[in-house]
Parts: sequence; C-alpha cells; structure tokens
Amino acid sequence: MINKVLCIDDDQITLVLCEMVIKKAGFAAEVFTAKNGREGLAWFSAYFSKTNKSEKQDPPQLIFLDLNMPVMNGWDFLEDYLMKYADRLPDTKVVIISSTVNPEDFSRANRYEIVIDFINKPLTTEGLDDLMQHDQLKDFF
Repeated sequence: MINKVLCIDDDQITLVLCEMVIKKAGFAAEVFTAKNGREGLAWFSAYFSKTNKSEKQDPPQLIFLDLNMPVMNGWDFLEDYLMKYADRLPDTKVVIISSTVNPEDFSRANRYEIVIDFINKPLTTEGLDDLMQHDQLKDFF
C-alpha cells in the first residue's frame, strides 16, 4: 500500500470520489487534496518549510494530477514542481487523471519522466488495480 497520495483537481466531487475509490481499493493509507496547481505547490512549500524534523511527515509517493484547472493548470503545476521539488523527492511520481481527448496532452505527458501513467476520469478501482501492477509502483503492493 502506498502511504500517501496527493490528488490535485478543481472539482470537489472528483476529489471526494478519488478519495473514496483510493481508500476502498486499499491503494493508499492517506489522501491529501488540492483544488488547483497552486494549492498543490503550496502543499509542498509547507512540507519543506517545516524546520523541525519531528513535524515533518513523509511526502506523498504519488500525485494524481488533473490538467484543466483554473488558477494554475496541471501543466504549470508540473513545470513548477519539477523546478522546485522533484529533485528533493525523487521517489514521488505523477499520474495524470483527466477527461481530455486531446492527443497532444497524451504526447506531452510522455515527455515527462516523472509522469508514469495517464488515466481517463473518473478514477476507478480497476484503474487503481492496473496502477498497482505498474513497474514503478508494484513494490508498494
């Protein structure tokens, strides 16, 4: 089981459903949420600003990331995350979860080594079962 995941999506219902599906599937022990890319970056900023090691928890091992969001979209989040945090969290991976049908989005996602999969919304237990078999995640399960 993965210890922690962070779900970033602007739709509150999607966030609630993701959390329910993740817990029902036994995929992760804890689920954190953010409503857009900026909130996602703020989560990591707060994580690294904790100076007392006893306050620091483990970071999420996986980020579920929507692409089309107001304030800061998924692509902008990914670029900022890579510049600021990815080198300090080399074991944290990203799964795009989106309703996009744009082939350029799929192609673009493949250009990022940190992005290990692209799942169409909604997140399902079957989708999580497939992720559990992914080479970069199967050691958790």
